[in-house]
Amino acid sequence: MSNDAATIDYLARQQLTGRGFVVLGVGAGIGSAVCAALSQAGAKLLCVDSKKEVAEAAAARFGGIAAAANVTDRADMEAVFAQAERQFGGSFAGVVNVVGVPMPGAIAALDDEQTQRQLDLTLRPAILVTQLAAPRLAARGGGSVVFVGSLAAEVSTLNIALYGVGKAAVNKLAAAAAHEFGPGKVRFNVVSPGRIVSSGVVPISPETLARIEQAVPLRRAGTPADIAGVVLFLLSDLAGYVTGTVIPVDGGVGRISALPESAPRSK
Repeated sequence: MSNDAATIDYLARQQLTGRGFVVLGVGAGIGSAVCAALSQAGAKLLCVDSKKEVAEAAAARFGGIAAAANVTDRADMEAVFAQAERQFGGSFAGVVNVVGVPMPGAIAALDDEQTQRQLDLTLRPAILVTQLAAPRLAARGGGSVVFVGSLAAEVSTLNIALYGVGKAAVNKLAAAAAHEFGPGKVRFNVVSPGRIVSSGVVPISPETLARIEQAVPLRRAGTPADIAGVVLFLLSDLAGYVTGTVIPVDGGVGRISALPESAPRSK
């Protein structure tokens, strides 16, 4: 590959033609958008969801292969990545984990079962991907792993504190995995969304959406396509020297102080 900036084909570096990727969580919203972006870039997909019909619908829509699996279960994940090896062979190139559903509730209101379930949904899939998929990718000469994180990992968001705790752990895991698997040419990165509309969660009212948009510097909520575009970048050769990082995709809201304006305006 040429390192002469004047001769590099940057558009070609964005393509994923012939490479195989596992997408965990392919339902409506971000998961579906990720599948669309990767498919358009020429990737081969293994579409994984806990619901068989959802996995099959995504596979049919984006020309992939369907697999139903519990992404918090080690045996199921072993089977998924073994299938990826069979289907993709030497072209197995990476994993995107979109799974991570918030279970709303005040910290003290969540019982042990709810607490464990929340941490399982946010953190355990990322751990299993790291333990089970990364060594397979390293054995093939490298690859890229992207975790979909959350702004809640960086700043406190009421009623989803434990969701944020789990996602903060995912950020730390990605940094550690990037360090550990770097010699094997496996890259780990996190995309950290802010408030995303149509992301598969409970719809918000127009009034709430208006308040969200007013709080965001870009004056709009994010879309699944906003997240999918950054995932595509991180999986591609354009991001070949990017690893161990968290990329906020939040319209800038994560960099704003909650304090009211105090400095005098210039006249």
